[in-house]
Amino acid sequence: METTSPSSPAAEPETTQDVVDAANPQQPEATETAEAPETAASPEAAETDAPAAPPPHHPSWRWRYAFLPLVALLGWLAFTSMNVWWGELNQDEGWYLYAARELRAGHMPYRDFAFTQPPMLPLVYAVAYAWVTRLGLLGARCLTAGFGLLAILASGWLAMRTGPRSAQRLSLGLCAALAGLNIYQSYFTTIVKTYALASAFLAWGLVLLSCVSDRHAVRAAFASGFLLVCALATRVSLAPAFVLGWLYLIVSSRRLKPWAWLDYLLGAALAGSLIVVPFYLMGRDGFLFGLVEYHTLRTAGPLLSRLVLKAGTLVRLLQAYFPAVLATITLLGLVVWDARKRRILAHLPATDAPAPAAVLPPSALADTRPSVLPAFTPFLWLILLAIFVVHLSAPFPYDDYQVPIYPIFAAAISAAITRRWILRETAALAALPAANTPHAIASRRTAALWSVIAFSVLYALASPIAQGWFVAGRDRVWWKLREQSPISQLRDQAQWIRNMTLAAGGTALLTQDTYLAVEADLDVLPGFEMGPFSYYPDWTAERAAACHVHNRESLRDAIRTVTNAPVAALSGYSLAIACPEVRPIDPNDDALFRAILADRYDHVEDIPHFGQASTTLSLWRIKTAGLPPDEAATVAALSDAAALTDALLDPFAPATDAEGEEAAATSPAPPSSAEPLAPFTDTTLSDGPDPTDPAAEFAAPPP
Repeated sequence: METTSPSSPAAEPETTQDVVDAANPQQPEATETAEAPETAASPEAAETDAPAAPPPHHPSWRWRYAFLPLVALLGWLAFTSMNVWWGELNQDEGWYLYAARELRAGHMPYRDFAFTQPPMLPLVYAVAYAWVTRLGLLGARCLTAGFGLLAILASGWLAMRTGPRSAQRLSLGLCAALAGLNIYQSYFTTIVKTYALASAFLAWGLVLLSCVSDRHAVRAAFASGFLLVCALATRVSLAPAFVLGWLYLIVSSRRLKPWAWLDYLLGAALAGSLIVVPFYLMGRDGFLFGLVEYHTLRTAGPLLSRLVLKAGTLVRLLQAYFPAVLATITLLGLVVWDARKRRILAHLPATDAPAPAAVLPPSALADTRPSVLPAFTPFLWLILLAIFVVHLSAPFPYDDYQVPIYPIFAAAISAAITRRWILRETAALAALPAANTPHAIASRRTAALWSVIAFSVLYALASPIAQGWFVAGRDRVWWKLREQSPISQLRDQAQWIRNMTLAAGGTALLTQDTYLAVEADLDVLPGFEMGPFSYYPDWTAERAAACHVHNRESLRDAIRTVTNAPVAALSGYSLAIACPEVRPIDPNDDALFRAILADRYDHVEDIPHFGQASTTLSLWRIKTAGLPPDEAATVAALSDAAALTDALLDPFAPATDAEGEEAAATSPAPPSSAEPLAPFTDTTLSDGPDPTDPAAEFAAPPP
């Protein structure tokens, strides 16, 4: 059988449509190419000699693909479970959850307290705050992990829609491995930040946008606009997705139902009017500060410093997402190789050129067309690029800013790799008919998926995040193992703080580590809702009050006059950061605040290796002697009432003396991380109060 000229359009398919057109003899191009040579085979003869159609629904294909998603799901569940319990604490978790707590209590962000993100996250977590009330930070992390799983499921669906129709399972498997088995992605979609929720809204919004067609325009476009505004109302940096989604509908309007873009805008208007506009109207100054000023006032120094920060971000992204980066490099290499091969074939004599795939019948070529409009895939890549550039252009471009778009990237790169795989597989079938069996095709594809899954798991286990589950740091040549998980340590310290606060009749905690207040179910002082980002030393009193933060004078007065916070808990993040530049606090300010703190509070103990970055947590208890007479009497009376309650609950506890000395003053020291942290009880007593009784924690042992 003679071959066609290598310069023929069907000699080497360049695009997805070229493969389909070249495979179909009924189409004009393919018919002319097949009939041009004198000895070319007729379509009937080609169908007789050609290999069987690739991949039918073979039983082995089905059970192998049923097992692969199960393995990916179990891997995701294992990584997520470890990150929920052993993942390092993050300061953002505290003030995000505290905002939800305040909203649930009827206090509005921007109007009643400062908040520097759109209002969607506190709204969602306020509705589900029962998880936090019952389980603390552990419950909030479980809820966040659920949002992360929703984002992965949506990205898998998006990969199937944008990939070849004949290999949707392959696209889904690649996406599940890349998005679900990345330990860095798992950690940042498990801790309480905006990433998981924003990623879920973004992914499902894009899935519905891909479903907009001449049959499903109204509902799909309306829901897509609604969800993409929800994503924007979770993180403002995702706004390019909404804008480019609208442009996509405008460009593709001839292939859609009329006015689909208007349905999209109506859904967006509904979401904005329900979620964003009310908060803007209630607290305009706080809204503009939190969403505009806070993010624009921060600077990163000269140009060289900014470039170094951005280069560092790119390097850390390479480390975090190396399997996906390697897949991208592989795809680009295949594209370059195929282009080079086409140039070589174009200069070969006709007799030396290999047999083209054009002689194959239509049934022998896989359908590489996606289930979306042709313009959707380029717009999807454009959305990813636009959001990536927005995140990278931030003054301090943290690498975890890219977490919300990573599942979408995994879907896009999985679809592109699958399309390239099908093109090369189809070309190989012409030369190797024996390989065109259902079992061989299924074996090759499942082997590729197992390789990706194995590499992703091994790379995840080599991550510093996995090491951090068990290692607390290094002291010269010794690795220090964790004695407690971060969640367990937080629970112990929060329980001690809560018991001491309630025993003294307090309602608040003096801290900028807001996750301690959330875990202890206590208030923070007004103006401390943003945690370590609540101090703006150079602002005027009027501006600080309007934005619900503290300047130098108001912070000094807050520490000096507080009476409803009998306990102070300060880590390395408390009284340490000056905003909006986010720089270390001035040494003079630090000395002033520490002096006021030492004058008002007695130091109890230091807890090393606590919380984010394993700083030292200092615990303090308020002095009643240093208070004004009326305030001292109030604290003493509240302490007497707490001691009386303890005495009623525990008849073995000694009574409070007539001078108002608290029974809590004789309580044991807080749990220290020098020893394994345990609940605040005295289990060494052989008699006296029951160590399991909560009231006995503040009762002195009998003489």
